[in-house]
Amino acid sequence: MTQKIRQFARLGLMFLTCVLFAAYIPPQADASFSDRTIRVGLYYGSNALPSANLANEVGSGYQFGTYNSSGTFTPLGSTTQEKITVCKDANLYLSGGSFYETPTAADYQLIGAYHIQMPDTYATYEAAAQAAAAYPYGFPAYVNGKYVVRFEFYSAAANAEAEAAAYNGAQVVGGSKTCYTVVNTATGQILFEFDNGGDYLGIQPMSSGQRAQTWFKGYRYYGGFQYMRRSGNDISVINFVNEDLYVSGVLPYEFVVDNDLESLKAGAVAIRTFSRASTKHSALGFDICNTTDCQVYRGVYTGTGAQMVLDAVEQTGGQCAYYDGKLIEALYFSSDGGATEDAVNAWGSNVPYLKGKLDPYEDTISFNGKSWSYTVTPSQIQSLMQSKGYNCGTVTGLEVTETTPMGNVNELTITDSSGKKFTFTGDNVRVLQTLPGVTYMSRRFQITPIGSQPSGNTSTSTAGDTNFSVYDGNTTVKSDTITVITGSGTQQVTAPATVITGSGTVTVGESDSSGGAQTGGTQTGGSGQGWTITGGGFGHNIGMSQWGAYAMGRQGYSYEDILKFYYTGITIQ
Repeated sequence: MTQKIRQFARLGLMFLTCVLFAAYIPPQADASFSDRTIRVGLYYGSNALPSANLANEVGSGYQFGTYNSSGTFTPLGSTTQEKITVCKDANLYLSGGSFYETPTAADYQLIGAYHIQMPDTYATYEAAAQAAAAYPYGFPAYVNGKYVVRFEFYSAAANAEAEAAAYNGAQVVGGSKTCYTVVNTATGQILFEFDNGGDYLGIQPMSSGQRAQTWFKGYRYYGGFQYMRRSGNDISVINFVNEDLYVSGVLPYEFVVDNDLESLKAGAVAIRTFSRASTKHSALGFDICNTTDCQVYRGVYTGTGAQMVLDAVEQTGGQCAYYDGKLIEALYFSSDGGATEDAVNAWGSNVPYLKGKLDPYEDTISFNGKSWSYTVTPSQIQSLMQSKGYNCGTVTGLEVTETTPMGNVNELTITDSSGKKFTFTGDNVRVLQTLPGVTYMSRRFQITPIGSQPSGNTSTSTAGDTNFSVYDGNTTVKSDTITVITGSGTQQVTAPATVITGSGTVTVGESDSSGGAQTGGTQTGGSGQGWTITGGGFGHNIGMSQWGAYAMGRQGYSYEDILKFYYTGITIQ
């Protein structure tokens, strides 16, 4: 293997061009936008990076500095380079425009972690940059509150010792667990190093007039970036962004963008509320992450309906949802299949504004996941259970053993050949959603052994009991008869009766002919062939349905109407 050390740097780069602070006037925030800053975790934990590239889309270079907890940026230096890479202070190898921790090809350039540092300190970045230009591969560094000059780069400290001896007062530095190295992405030339007692490095793109946009990992982002080496490990990357610009980067990925402004405005309020109330990742140094664990965030949106997305954000600028004067936890999900659910029936907490409601709106539109049906086998369920650590034998039973007043599943029981029962409650009833072929899963479904017919979600009768159960919006009422309105007037109906559901016609209010109990519309018992799971919707059913919000908007409801339907008793301000 041929090691081409400093291949590009030696081509005429015998000194570092002094880069002074560029004139920078940040664009004024829109009058209707919030002035809050959100810290969004982009890469962190097991996804932290040894190096992170940035490239100006709208902008002309970067400032180096620090952010405080409120998002205020203090500049320490700058570059006019439009493509830079922030690296941890370790040996890295540049090949094909990418940085690696080990050589991946015969043709690479070493970015050595070890340098020679001169003893003099400087009051400004400009002075340090000017002094660095006199040394081979010299660059300014900000170390423990002072500017110094560093130069050369080596793969090991021992390699630098002999050369350092030629400079009076020089020392060898490198390999620090709190240091960040900024390099020219194309050439590997070191532009700046930052090692300030464990402080985190901030990078702010420079732009005049237009709001800066920066490419990072395939997406464009507004705002700046913070780099965090937690415990000396790889770099976590945090996007510091205006709150409403953050909302505009979530809205098109969480809500339906299809020519309906009111549902997008409802989504904008929910997203903003959720982000303000979120504290899930505070221990990691940021407010909220960019995945479904919090809210999907992909920076600048330029797709269909981009202007409507911005309009929805601006027209609700700063607005959030409150209950009893406090921010709500504005949970939302794709679709409910006909009814949302009480939070207490999902996670055990009784939240007054997260109450289940029958949802008539989704049924007025078509969308993926509105209804679905899957066939599962005993062996598939057994494999799933064993993969989750359960000592489960051959599965002989799969049944819904409890439903909520809303008709959603609240308890799912799996039985194996030894008679062991594995019971899942609350949101865990969606345990089967990772089975092969299962794309959508919600809390609203029924299970039928192959070869049998479902009895319908409206039945809650047991053997020898022919009562009907009807939910009136507050309580469940049971009766031996029901009264219906026909063309000839009212008529009393006794059990059994046939009704039309989203799954077809089903019989309710009769006992299981086998003598077994019927609970929640599911015939009990097992099947050697397997079971059919039939339902509708996608998600946990708590809070606001994204498709339901869209359907309400299409029917002329305002964003306040939408929010107040799905979140009980809230105010918007």
